[in-house]
Amino acid sequence: MDEFNPFRDDPEFTDFGMIGQETSPGGAVFDAFPVFMLVFAVLFMAAVGFIIFVGVRNYNASRRAGFDPFTLQTELATRAANSRMLAPQQNREQRLAELSDLLARQVITREEYDKARLKILTE
Repeated sequence: MDEFNPFRDDPEFTDFGMIGQETSPGGAVFDAFPVFMLVFAVLFMAAVGFIIFVGVRNYNASRRAGFDPFTLQTELATRAANSRMLAPQQNREQRLAELSDLLARQVITREEYDKARLKILTE
């Protein structure tokens, strides 16, 4: 280091132990960088493997349930939209009129009509 020092012949110049070329500027951080990169690479590959594992399991489960895995979300949304749970509620008068229509068309018996009518009226 002295060969590059312009003040080496100056008697008033004191060397206070400046850092030389033999030490790295980042110290231990740069020395441990390859280890950090290796740990990151291993964790990243484990995460990718886990994502693939979960995707394959979901694909197989939806196939076993009879769904197309690529349209599963749309199929379920369509089923939910068409379900009775999301259908608008009929009022009591509409339900009684529908029940009377079923009796008139002889789709249900008089006994079934009476039971259903009583259930509608007591709700």
